Amino acid sequence: MKKKNAQRFGMTFAVIVTFAVLFVLAGCKKAQSDRPVLKIGLIVQDAVRPALVVAAEKLGYYEEEGVDVEFVSIDSVNSGLAAVETRKIDIFPFSANAISSLAKGSNHVFVGGVAVEGTSLVASPANRGTNFRDLSQWKGKKIGGSPTSIVVFQLLQFLKQNPDFDPDGFEFVEIDDNNVLLEAIKKGTVDAGFLTTERVWLAEEAGCAEAFDLAEYLPYYICCRLTANIQGVEENRAPYVAVLRALLRAEHDYKEDTDKIVDAVTAYTEQKREYVVRYIATEKNYQGGGLVNFKNPVSPDPLFNKLEALNNANIAAGNYVWNAPFTLKDRVDLTIYQDAITELLKRHPGDATYTKAFELFKENNSNYGI
Repeated sequence: MKKKNAQRFGMTFAVIVTFAVLFVLAGCKKAQSDRPVLKIGLIVQDAVRPALVVAAEKLGYYEEEGVDVEFVSIDSVNSGLAAVETRKIDIFPFSANAISSLAKGSNHVFVGGVAVEGTSLVASPANRGTNFRDLSQWKGKKIGGSPTSIVVFQLLQFLKQNPDFDPDGFEFVEIDDNNVLLEAIKKGTVDAGFLTTERVWLAEEAGCAEAFDLAEYLPYYICCRLTANIQGVEENRAPYVAVLRALLRAEHDYKEDTDKIVDAVTAYTEQKREYVVRYIATEKNYQGGGLVNFKNPVSPDPLFNKLEALNNANIAAGNYVWNAPFTLKDRVDLTIYQDAITELLKRHPGDATYTKAFELFKENNSNYGI
């Protein structure tokens, strides 16, 4: 009897321990599910561009700030913006094209920044030695570019102010697809063309040469923004502030420990490390402004002043008419960033990098009236 009792006791104890473990594990799952979840759309092949977005995940900053992030694969900018509009995803960190949707009255809202700059003039192999910074050298050349690229429009408008630039002295070849344009430059069908950073390296591997970065003429021109759905933000604002805190922490690393961000982005994207360095961590040979002086810098700053300039340029180019029943200012929520940086400054009073970021935020969004 004693042996049977011992066996029964052992079995009972084992069952109790098993249920206890299951209870603890269930508690852990519940604790995780207590954190709000935001779905962020990613165009996977271009995931270096939203570098801080993926680095913050790799470094665990979202979880530490009290929000879970689920990355959702998106195949194009248009698909991403449509997914935000229909609330299939909460945030889309690519392109500033939501501005044209807003002009028509969409439900998009900009809650932060992602990156700026990212386009270069690339010379064909036969024109590697041409100095395209000397605007007189454009005469008689065929220059390829997207007819819908607003940054190309802005550059050409800027260059028209230079007496050495003859807007009628070269042929602008309209090629809307960057991959088709890349092939045209490689083959010499055009003498040079405007390529996004993702394709500049590919062009160089084929014997082409970067003539200049557009940021040399248009410093800190707008690129990808954090686009959300205004109803989603209004219904549950706190997780968006948490995401911005995570991104600001990643930006702090970007300034103070660049290798940490490069390594995180490299690990997440599985790209070559030298590609990531070339993309977001290469020093400029000119002063471009911003928290860092890298080419194609990444930052969560909303940059309202630049968004306003982009909107005005689009309207001037005839890309759209603003018919929405609200203003652009109504759909740029600066308070998300402002609350996030304020909280981080409370945690780290006197921190030079967060302090500088906040100063730049006030400068870059001064037209908003903050």
